[in-house]
Amino acid sequence: MWSQLAGSLQGGNTYLYLILFLGFIGTVIVFERLIMLQVVYSLDFKKFLNNLRRSVQAEDIERAVSICKNASYTSLPAISLKALEAKERDPASVRGAIEEESIDFLPKIEARIGILPALSTLILLIGILGTIDGLWAAFDSIEILDTAEKQVRLSNGIASSLNPTTMGLLMSMIFLTGHQLLRGLALRLTERVHYGVSVLMNLLAPTEFSTYVPAMAMPSGGGGGASAAHHASAPEARREAAAENKIEVEDDSFDDSSVEDIKDEEEII
Repeated sequence: MWSQLAGSLQGGNTYLYLILFLGFIGTVIVFERLIMLQVVYSLDFKKFLNNLRRSVQAEDIERAVSICKNASYTSLPAISLKALEAKERDPASVRGAIEEESIDFLPKIEARIGILPALSTLILLIGILGTIDGLWAAFDSIEILDTAEKQVRLSNGIASSLNPTTMGLLMSMIFLTGHQLLRGLALRLTERVHYGVSVLMNLLAPTEFSTYVPAMAMPSGGGGGASAAHHASAPEARREAAAENKIEVEDDSFDDSSVEDIKDEEEII
């Protein structure tokens, strides 16, 4: 197989050179993403967050800023640095600064990883197209040959036409494997960044729950005790009003025929 591939490359097979060119692009993407995920974006998140927490709790903002700058200029340290700068300017804007930086950074983790499946599919299709083209050329060439030479030319043509598909399959498997590897690294890094952002939210912008108590109108003259008694007796007043309404409804439903009977009895007496 390898000798056949080398012979096709020496023979100048256009499809093989196109597959190699796309393979070079995919290889660059794989190595670039590996360097970014494993070297540039990655760090000891636990150690960094512990050092940052101690500095913030000690109210040593300058030391916290230096920790962020020494760790990295991207990833979670960059988000922490923006949050610390926002805390110095306006503590109310810390949460917004963290959210903005997180939304800006997280898509960078999976950048160009999604190209690899499409690239592997394109390489495979080019290999199949090269095989079909090679088969057509092999069958067309034997029409003008003698019977003795037809078998040799046809067998060589079929063998050489399978080289683009072979190369396409090899490249496709490599890039699909690289895509799964990069996908797993990106997912793990995203989870760590989400955890770090949660720690920053609780550390620099804790949620404050305030209980709303409506202020009662105080009457003029300092009658606070009377007002409280009035509010306390409000449910009783509502119950009395409901009872009065019920009595009025019952009075309205009184039968008028009973009144006429009473009048007749008084006349008889």
